[in-house]
Amino acid sequence: MNDLLKQLSPVEWVAAVATLINVWLTVRADIRNYVFGIVGVVLYAWVFWTQSLYANAGLQVLYYLPMQFIGWWVWLRTGPKREDDLPVGRLSTRANLGWAVATVLGTVAVGLLMDRTTDNPQPYVDGFTTVASVVGQYMLARKWLENWWYWIVVDVVYAGYLFPKMGLWVSAGLYVILLVLCIVGLRGWLEANRKGAAHV
Repeated sequence: MNDLLKQLSPVEWVAAVATLINVWLTVRADIRNYVFGIVGVVLYAWVFWTQSLYANAGLQVLYYLPMQFIGWWVWLRTGPKREDDLPVGRLSTRANLGWAVATVLGTVAVGLLMDRTTDNPQPYVDGFTTVASVVGQYMLARKWLENWWYWIVVDVVYAGYLFPKMGLWVSAGLYVILLVLCIVGLRGWLEANRKGAAHV
């Protein structure tokens, strides 16, 4: 137990707490989620880099960080009154299928790249979590409720396989909690979409 505690990074702890608050606020469709998202993204970039999970580290810096600001602006300024009133939306069946195909193709491409060019210990799993997270974050920034399905699958992979495999126990525990929050978020956003509401 003492050895495990020594392995736990204070940066990982702070990143986990910031991410937990971020997702809890997102479940409520609260725009303040983006403040905590920025903190979590920056810190997790460092955590992933130190674990040689390069695709996930790059994802944090090159995609998640700018998407925090983009999502913040979209939620705030693209609703009917442009005052944080963007309603929760849904995708068509055709659009959902297109995003699923893009996720599979992206996973293969990123996995191959990581496998051939880095010492990444889990290139295809890292590739999947990276690509599915890109899709989920884009959908979240547009306030499409389907984002929750992507986060649910990603959280299962992170908590059930990748993080335990890499010894990131704080993050594994966090993603179990995030999985529960994602299920709650999906239910809440479904109801908000039915009502045409901006907030849960």
